Amino acid sequence: MKISVIHNTYRDNPFIRESVILNLKALEEANIDYQYIVFNDNGDKKIEKYVNDLPVLYHYSDYNFGMKICSGGWVGAIPLLEGDLIHNTGQDDVFTSMFYKLSYDTFVKTNCDLVYCNGIKVNDNLTAQNELMGPVSQYWNYDSPREVFNSWMHIRGGKITGANNYIPAPGTIYKKSLHDEIGLPDLKTFGGVCDFEYWVRVLFSNKIVKYIELPCWMYRMSEYSASNEIVDGKVNERDLSPIFITRMKEKYQRLLDNEK
Repeated sequence: MKISVIHNTYRDNPFIRESVILNLKALEEANIDYQYIVFNDNGDKKIEKYVNDLPVLYHYSDYNFGMKICSGGWVGAIPLLEGDLIHNTGQDDVFTSMFYKLSYDTFVKTNCDLVYCNGIKVNDNLTAQNELMGPVSQYWNYDSPREVFNSWMHIRGGKITGANNYIPAPGTIYKKSLHDEIGLPDLKTFGGVCDFEYWVRVLFSNKIVKYIELPCWMYRMSEYSASNEIVDGKVNERDLSPIFITRMKEKYQRLLDNEK
């Protein structure tokens, strides 16, 4: 199997080069077949200078797939993919060889569709702060995907009463075949929570998820990254997420009602 890494970029970020170099090193150390794409979602053209001498496929998109509120490479990079597995990264996150090796081995050894693990929040200098997600992630019984769906969406009497995401997008690798089986990520409808909606779709469709009980990557909290509240001088998807979450709840309520 081959993994396609989509390194999503949009804004000028001086940490992009360091992240790409460290991620390439991790992939080499993991000794797996890979493709590394740096996808610029119609953003700052200066980004190319950070990677033009590195062994990556740099692609500048003439169209902004992410609408400035999410990672456009989720859809925009699909025509470029060569791998059987897909890993979408943030523009300055860093991954370890253990992350890639353990994830890859899990796909090889099990009949799963998606693998994820927790991450560690770090500062600009990659100094560890704390875990990205709480320990609750490890307690879901992913052998019963619809039960996990019911828990995430707080199903009460057949009605959706909430929505909680427990899978961090950068720490996730999934089979490209999911695109044919359950469709593509829907950036236009679900914006900044398109990853959350895709994980819910995976569970609703009874696809198999595996969780690695070890934080194996670093989520950088910097002024340049998605952890920031402002994108191009405007509020980012954090303020729009209630709208997208409502759309998601409405979609799955309709699907649940249709099953009755």
